[in-house]
Amino acid sequence: MKIKNLLLLTAVLALLAAVPAAAKADPVTLTLPGLVTVQAGSSVTVIGTIANAGNPSFNISSWTITLGNALLTFDDTAFLSSPLVLNSGDSYGPTGFFDIFADIALTPGNYSGSFTVRDDFRLLTLTRDFRINVTPAGSVVPEPASMLLLGSGLAGVAALRRKRRQKTDNQVSS
Repeated sequence: MKIKNLLLLTAVLALLAAVPAAAKADPVTLTLPGLVTVQAGSSVTVIGTIANAGNPSFNISSWTITLGNALLTFDDTAFLSSPLVLNSGDSYGPTGFFDIFADIALTPGNYSGSFTVRDDFRLLTLTRDFRINVTPAGSVVPEPASMLLLGSGLAGVAALRRKRRQKTDNQVSS
């Protein structure tokens, strides 16, 4: 009986400890990928989502993009088309928020970036950090689906060639 009461008391205390944290959680969320990979000399679109699950409305007053190197630049005209007000329950995305350009002279490696959206009316600022992995120019790493497609195509060509060879061998032996 004492163990049951102790377990019940522990569960209640854990619930009470979690409730204030949930009550303080802001209903506006900003989602971005944690890692963005771009090839030196090219660009990549960063896809994100912003959502307002509570009241009042979230008014996008301003946003800033900070990248960890002067040779990394951005174009945020895609985010200009986003709604400037997100009412309760509204969300925007997933869609391209901005493009990152990596200069051809940029040394391959990992860099940091951040995206901040501000609501001056609510005095609310949302910031998401992300990493930028810059790969060398000309180094294209094929994705697994492309490799599978290439492999199945080569297997089909080999099978067709084998079938033709067997047909030719059968005609010669007849």
